[in-house]
Order: sequence, then structure tokens, then C-alpha cells
Amino acid sequence: MGEIDPILLEIIRHGLIATAEEMKLHLARTAYNPILYEVLDFSCGVFDAGARLLAQADGLPIFLGALGAAVRCVIADIGADRMEDGDVFLFNDPYEQGNHINDVTTVAPVLVDGGLVAFAVTRAHWLDIGGKDPGGSIDSVDVVQEGLWLRSIRLVAAGRTDDNLMRMIGANVRGRDAMLGDLRAQLAASRTGCRRLLSLWARYGAQTVAAATARMQSQGAARTRRFLESIADGVYEAESSIDSDGLGSGPLRVHVRATVEGDRIRIDLSGSAPQARGPLNCGAAAALASCRIAVKALSSPAVAACDGDFEPIEIVFAGDVPTIFNARYPAPTFLYGKQLTEVLIKALARAVPGRAIAGNYDDLAGFMLTGPAPGGERWIHQEPEVGGWGAGAECDGESALIFVGDGDARNIPAEVLEARYPLRLERHELRVDSGGPGFRRGGLGIAREYRVLSGGARMLAVMDRTVNPPWPIGEGHPGEPSVVRVAPPDEVYTWVNSVPVAKGALVSVLTGGGGGWGDPANRERERIVADLEAGYITEAHAERAYGYRSGSDDL
Repeated sequence: MGEIDPILLEIIRHGLIATAEEMKLHLARTAYNPILYEVLDFSCGVFDAGARLLAQADGLPIFLGALGAAVRCVIADIGADRMEDGDVFLFNDPYEQGNHINDVTTVAPVLVDGGLVAFAVTRAHWLDIGGKDPGGSIDSVDVVQEGLWLRSIRLVAAGRTDDNLMRMIGANVRGRDAMLGDLRAQLAASRTGCRRLLSLWARYGAQTVAAATARMQSQGAARTRRFLESIADGVYEAESSIDSDGLGSGPLRVHVRATVEGDRIRIDLSGSAPQARGPLNCGAAAALASCRIAVKALSSPAVAACDGDFEPIEIVFAGDVPTIFNARYPAPTFLYGKQLTEVLIKALARAVPGRAIAGNYDDLAGFMLTGPAPGGERWIHQEPEVGGWGAGAECDGESALIFVGDGDARNIPAEVLEARYPLRLERHELRVDSGGPGFRRGGLGIAREYRVLSGGARMLAVMDRTVNPPWPIGEGHPGEPSVVRVAPPDEVYTWVNSVPVAKGALVSVLTGGGGGWGDPANRERERIVADLEAGYITEAHAERAYGYRSGSDDL
């Protein structure tokens, strides 16, 4: 392709990024459900004709790698030569794209002079996709129970939407009007992406854009190679465990063996638990995405990602034996990819001690309330909960932050929550004493309480890391695990599916704190005093964890 002017390169690079960001903006503004327009549980990206990532809007890092897998499958299923201007394909195969079936991908090809040059892609979490329980379930035993499976379905052909398919989808989901509204928001974002990409190609020409994107990919690969070359060659291992598969089996092992050789890394997941009966499995693409997050977070987190960033990464599974990270049909996948990103960071902590942090509160803290609505429908409130991150060598952990895989996802504001659902938010504050003690303290989780105002409600909760709490680094202490309390009847839950919640009950979601870093005995007195004054810790906790008593200089 030859060299490209560096200024023109940056113009094209940021034109691609701006395209993805504008797609994100349009999707959020036109979506119907708060899970999209408030939580931002979706992602938008642009890809070249070979399904290589060119740019992805700030959103969910867990889709790094998994979006491209969907594009490749659509190309394989349909054929590039059979795609036309104005086409949009739907895809949610959980084994090929890695994610659960609720994450529906739209793939829109971009053609210039009859030739395929790019794709505009969205992926959004559908609040319901017709599974056995509203919104999803953590006790499903096969993928058929999880909902409508869409693989390379041409919903829009040459600009004309297939009304028959829209009726079929609408008839198979709860909250039909809102779900179809979210789908139309994805289609609108796809059209925006296609227009912007066509404009970019028209302005600079196919040859110039190709030269720019080739240079972007080579720069991305060079970034990651430099990072890997800075690490001592060797084998780095770590493991953790997932409390349950949702059906009572557990704990289940998550094991990572990372081998660094020169400028490449080989990540072996074959030591992880076999494919589970319950829905915590994922396809290989989600495992790849989880590993990409870890490497990107440690290597060049401030630089926008493209496919080249991940070229030096190789993922290895257990041959023909499926594990929880390369599941096969008919394994359920609703709780896909748990803990993998953090366990890889834990493995590499010895290689990059100044960059890695201790364990975080959870990798989802998933929570959902549903109930009957007028007209025979059901209302569905679903959101991830924030919590405490692990401490690092130089700073305390962040408090009330979403886990790394969910990126910029947010909780639903009280005003929206109370307007849309028969719920009242009565408490939302930091959870005192939840951060793991250490020379640097783990971040705090939150206490978020919902009053249920209607009858017939049911609750789903996934509060992991009670068996293996958020781990510390060095002589630090683990953070507090997550838990849900319901009163009445004053029950405590961690993993539960569709449990009844009475009208008037108070549901308290208490998320975990991050692990501590280093010996708590070495924590500075002024930091302990500051934590007490801020209300982050109680005096009893200060004495128990740090040996500090108010009014005394003794530690």
C-alpha cells in the first residue's frame, strides 16, 4: 500500500472512531428500554471487508473480538458476493459470537462500486428474547430454553425491512413494542454507520483508506508486541473459582496459563472447568474477548483499539473437550465468560507488578426484578450493579465502579427507575467496610435498596465470589463479597432464579469491595483517619484491620 501521510492517517482513524461514536449516540437516543438508553448495554463498531476491527465506540469491552466473530460468520453463511447495499443481518449465535443469546448483533455491509469495503455493526442486549423466564434465567439447562436463536438472518434486504420477520420476532418476545423499538434503534444506528463510511470512502478513495487502515493495524500490533517484549519470558499462572453453575454444582475452576515468548503471548485455558450443565458457559469468541481486555488494559489502555492490537495473542483450549470457555451446543450461556479477564490479570501481576491490581467485587453482580403489567405483559427491570475495584501499588481501589468488561455501563437513575417500574429506590450509597484492608485499600461496594410496590414480583440475582472473595495482592486482605437481602422474610441470597418477592418487600443489593494491596500494618495513619472521616470505614473496622484506635497514635 505504501506510506501514508501521518496527518491524513489520523484524520481517517478518527473519522472511523467518530462513525462508531455517532452510531452509539443514535442507538442510545432512539432505544426504548433503559437497559440501552441508560445502562448503555450495547456496542457499535466498524470493520473492514475481512471482518477486522477498525474502530469501536467506547462501550462494552467484553465485545472486543466477539463482534468480529459475528461478522465473519455472516460472511461465511451468506457470502460476500450475495450482499447488497441496504442489507442488514441479525446474528446472536451464542457459540460463534461467544455472548449470551440476549445480545443481538446487526451486521450492515458497506459496498462501493459494487465491492464490499466495510461493515457497520451494533450489538445490543435485548431485555427479553423469549426464554423460559422473563429477561433470562440462571437455571436453564440448554440454549433452547434461553430464547430465540437468530443466525445470519437478512432482516433488511436492499433497504426493505422484512415485515414477516419483524412479526415473527415480535410474537416471540415479551414487551413486544419496546423490544421491536430497540431493534429499530439498532437498524437506525446501522444506517448512520453505513452513510458515514460511504462518505469517508468517497472523500479519500478506496486506496487511501486501505493504506490508512493497514497502517492502523500494524501500529496496533506493534503496541502490543512492545509491551510483551518488556515482560520477562516465562509461564504465568493463576486461578480462581466461580461459586456455582446456577444449578448447585460448584465451585468451578477458572485457570489461566499464560506463556510469554518474545513479542507473543499464548493463553491456555484448558485447565478450566469442563462445560457446565448450568448457564455460565460461553463460546470461544467471548473467552478471546475477555483475554483481549486484560492484555489491552495492561499494555495500552489509553489508545483506541483495532484488530492489530490483538494479533500477538493466541488462545488455546482443551482439544476436543469443551470447557466453560469454549462451550458447544446445547450448553446454556446466559452468564458467559465469568472471571476470565481478572484471572489473566492476576496471572500477569508477577510480570507487571506495578500495573496489575487486586481482585474486583465481581464480574457482573447481575440483578433483575420482574412482575405482571397491564395487558398480560411483564415489566422487567434489569441492570448490572457497580462495586469496589482492587487496590494497586500506588493507589486505593476505585469505589462504586462497573466491572472492567462492562466498560462505561451505568446504573439506572432513580427518576427513570421509579417512572418506568413499580419500584422505589430508598437507598443508594457506598457500603461501609467493604473494601479489602491493605497498605492500599480496596474500593468500596454499594448498598442499593429497592422497595417493591406491586404484587407478583420475582427476582434473579447473581452475586459471585462468596466462596472465593475478591483476592488481595501480597499481604493485603480480600474484599467483602456481594449479597442480596430481602425483607420480609429476611432472607439472604447470592445465586437465585425467579424467587417470589412480596409487595412491600425491601430488596437490598450489597455489592462487594475490592481486594487490598500490601500489608495493612504499613498503611499511613493519615489515610486511616481520612477513611474514618469520610465514612468509608468504621472505628471497629479500623481497629480490627489496621490496629488503629481513635485518639491514639498507636497502629
